[in-house]
Amino acid sequence: MIWVTRDYVHIDRVASPWLIKRFVDKRAQFVFLPKDEISDFVANTGAIPFDTAGTGVELDHHVCNGEKHCTFDAIVEKYELESDEALQGVRKLVRAADTGGINEEPLAWALELVAVGTPFLVNSDHEALEKEFPVYDAVYTYFKQQIIREKYKDELEKIKTRPERHAFIKQKLNESLLPTKRPLS
Repeated sequence: MIWVTRDYVHIDRVASPWLIKRFVDKRAQFVFLPKDEISDFVANTGAIPFDTAGTGVELDHHVCNGEKHCTFDAIVEKYELESDEALQGVRKLVRAADTGGINEEPLAWALELVAVGTPFLVNSDHEALEKEFPVYDAVYTYFKQQIIREKYKDELEKIKTRPERHAFIKQKLNESLLPTKRPLS
């Protein structure tokens, strides 16, 4: 499917394509356009619009129970991805970084740093996605390993060396099927 959003990507317009590609539509193709060209493009192609800066599309910023939500939230909600605990961790960071809550969520600053710096290293929005997707994979894996550490706390305490603990966690990560479905080497 073709998905379309505004050009000059920043946090939500990188995190949302990552979410779409990893959890919703593995064959997704992304088009980046100026805001005023998106409606015509959607009408002519049937593309799915997202994060269009308040043009009334379904997958955009909104308020939920009095709290600002971003497009990433809208995608999680529409495609019923709330049950993935690690993804909820990513979601919290993306929301904080993209809706003005960055000071309440210190880890969200990492996403901001990457989002500000990357465009100066690339020549297109597609290249920005290519560079930033591994960051989101790493953030997702960070939350997955936290869950594993809590779930297997007793077993991990019995493992004496750091390399053995690392191998144990990596095995559990592979068993949990990361969204990329690639074994960690």
